[in-house]
Order: sequence, then C-alpha cells, then structure tokens
Amino acid sequence: MKNMTGKMYLVSALKGRHADRVPVTVLPGPYCAGFAGISVKEFLTNAAGSAKAQVAFYERFQPDSAIVVNDVYLETEALGCELDFPEDDISHIKAPLLEDKADLGKLKVADPRRDGRLPYYLEVCERMSEALPDAALGGSQAGPWNIAMNLRGHETLMMDTYDDPDFVHDLMRIATDTVKAFCDASLDARVGPAVHEASASCSLISPTIYKEFIQPYHKELRDYFRAKKVHVSLHICGFIDPMIEHVIDVGLSPLSIDNPTSLEKVMGLAKEKKITVMGNVQTGLFYDGTREAMEEDIRRCIDTSAPHSHFILASGCEIPRNSTVDRIDHYFEYARAYGREFMEKLQGEGK
Repeated sequence: MKNMTGKMYLVSALKGRHADRVPVTVLPGPYCAGFAGISVKEFLTNAAGSAKAQVAFYERFQPDSAIVVNDVYLETEALGCELDFPEDDISHIKAPLLEDKADLGKLKVADPRRDGRLPYYLEVCERMSEALPDAALGGSQAGPWNIAMNLRGHETLMMDTYDDPDFVHDLMRIATDTVKAFCDASLDARVGPAVHEASASCSLISPTIYKEFIQPYHKELRDYFRAKKVHVSLHICGFIDPMIEHVIDVGLSPLSIDNPTSLEKVMGLAKEKKITVMGNVQTGLFYDGTREAMEEDIRRCIDTSAPHSHFILASGCEIPRNSTVDRIDHYFEYARAYGREFMEKLQGEGK
C-alpha cells in the first residue's frame, strides 16, 4: 500500500476499493500558465508552452491525476466560431455562429486532426503522455450541450427548447458526434476523455430540459465509450441538486461535481449505482481561504464520501487563476494526511 501510485489510487476509487488514503487531485485550468512563465493566450494556443506548464504543475504538486486542460471553446471554434484571445485572460466568443438557424445545415462534425485548435490540443496530450508516462491523464472536452449553447447563444438556445425542439436535437446531434470524434482522438494520444458541461447546471436550465435535450446524448456517450471499455468522466458546473437523479441515471463515472451541489445527496444516490464521485472542495479557498477553512472543507468532503469508497477528493471546479502556491500546497498536504488518517480509522473499525 505504501508504494501506491496516483494512478493506482484512482483505479481503487473507480473500482470502489478502499486504499490507505483518499485519492486527491485538482482541476488546474489556465492557472498552470505561470509555471512556464507564459501568458494565458500562449497557454491556450502554443502546444509546447501549454504542455510544459501543465507538466511543471503536475511535478510541483503531484496530484493523483493530471488533467490536460484548455478552454471551453475548442470544439466551438473548430466548428467555425471566431474567438478573441486576450493576452492574460481566457478566450471568449466574438458572436454566436448560429444566429440564423438556417446556418446549421452548413455545419459538419469537426475533424480533430484538422479543425481549429483541436490539433494543438492533441499535441498537448501527446507531449504530456510522453513526459508523464506513468501518470493518470484525463482530458477536458466540452460536452454537447456546452457546444450547442456556445454556437447558438445561451438565451436563444433556451428559447429554442420551447419554440423549435427539433432544431435543438439536430444541433445536439452534430455536437455529440464532435465530442465522440474528439474524445476518440484524445484516446489515441493516451488521454482519457472527460466531458465538461459548464452550461448544464440548474443555474441555467431546468431538470426537464436536462432530461429531454441533454440526458439522451450523455447516455449515448456512455454507451459509445462503454463499448470501448473506457471510463468517461462528466463534470457539471454549479448547482445540480434538482436534477441529480437524472444525472446519476446516466451512469458516467467519475462524476465531478461543483461545490454548490450537495455532496451528501449525490453520494447517497451514486453509491447505489457504484458511480465514483469527484469534488467538491470550494474553489475560492485556493485564493482567499484560510488554512482552517480549507481543512474544514476537506474534512467535510472526506467524512461525507470516503466511507463509500467510490470517491476522489478534488476542487469543485477549476481553481482560479489567482490561486496561491501556499494554499495549493496546504490543500494537498492536508488532504493526503487527513485522507490517510480517516482510512486508518475506518479500517480500524472494520468498515
């Protein structure tokens, strides 16, 4: 047990086996850029610089997984949407590509090896696979609903679900096929797929919208990759308590949840389906939290979830770009120590 690697800790959680401590990782995001002394723009556009920054972050903190990150607009850009790239901020969309619904007929599934920055991201994956051959590498692909919202615009797509549901399903078809193609390509680069749905929380949608317009495509992704015997992680930002039963029913694992979502409620449902849950430490603690507040939140997550074994401690979402090294250090140090102490106590009680 003392010689377990990060990958072994993650596999234990996926299989529902208790190890000598709780697995621990973090969603780093563009925060990594500073570890290579590059701007956020260069991090999002230069494969060599991005890989160098992310490898340096991994080697500095030694999380149990290395998440190959970028922005949430890779697929949207590859489908034809134009982006702005500020020097020291994340990219953003200039205007929705599908302001006219008739333009949907012009779209084709994105080619991961040719379109937009998808080839750049695959190069980052390859570079990180070569630099970290023993690490558990996970990707960060946008989910189909996230792609659809970026292409059409949030408010407009929400209205489409009432006014033109067939259009929404046609758009989700192209988006889902793009996700499949991109995830397949990342698998070829030895990076596991992870679907991120920043726009699929109850901060924006209702449980009814999730069930009708999103869940069928999440299930399709589940079945597609299950046939390949591949785990696909699903991350949804924000608050999802009202629709958590529908999300759990999909069965994608690990399920990464943000801090606003009730970890207790999620674990209560997930354990019945043997879904591994990942999260849900408050991200704000990484830039302005006290040591005591960080420790309290780590204990909350571990105490709630670790007895069920299908659990990976992680930040609820990407840590902010103004996070501090000392806070990240303390997060990992305390999480590993308390995670080991908790498991020793649990095993001593014969559970």
